[in-house]
Amino acid sequence: MLLLVLLVSYVEIYRKIKSNFTLGLIIFTLALLLQTVSRAVLLLLVMANPPPVSVYPLIVSLLGYNPLYVVIPDALEFMALSILLYFTRE
Repeated sequence: MLLLVLLVSYVEIYRKIKSNFTLGLIIFTLALLLQTVSRAVLLLLVMANPPPVSVYPLIVSLLGYNPLYVVIPDALEFMALSILLYFTRE
């Protein structure tokens, strides 16, 4: 949701000032949006059909499919995007 708000904000700013920096921010936000969507799709696929332990023993032993390994990076990304949105709106 924050990414969509940022994208709309940057498009509005770009319409006003036609800055290359703002165009770069639009591309950056689109890349983050694609990353978020692809991560969600891949996570759903892994949850629907988890790989057997014999296929990925190192990954399973290291991560153990602990939900914290998914939640913590997303929470940090949320905080970073919130800060970016705050400074964008000022």
